[in-house]
Amino acid sequence: MKIEIIKKKDIVVIKIPKYFFIGNIVEVEEIWNQILTEAPKTVGFDFQQVEFIDSSAIGTLVKFYNISVKNNFEMHIFSLGNDIRKIFETTKIDRVMSVLGKEEFESLYS
Repeated sequence: MKIEIIKKKDIVVIKIPKYFFIGNIVEVEEIWNQILTEAPKTVGFDFQQVEFIDSSAIGTLVKFYNISVKNNFEMHIFSLGNDIRKIFETTKIDRVMSVLGKEEFESLYS
């Protein structure tokens, strides 16, 4: 599994793979920690390919969000499919952090 990273100036997009679960959290955290050293203004998590997410991955996103608030940069999750969006709504994570559509994210950060 390869996680793609796209950088445009001070914006970083992390493309999350089809399955985001305890088995690949370490890799995502390593990428996150690397990005933090670059002091981005915005980090976006592209969920376009995601078909499955577990509670460990949701907890990791909450941890990342808390770090972004503490370090004064924006973090957005975007391009959620319907099934993943339902999980975010059920867990109310969409009320805590920014969840955007792909077009909305791109219009703000292109």
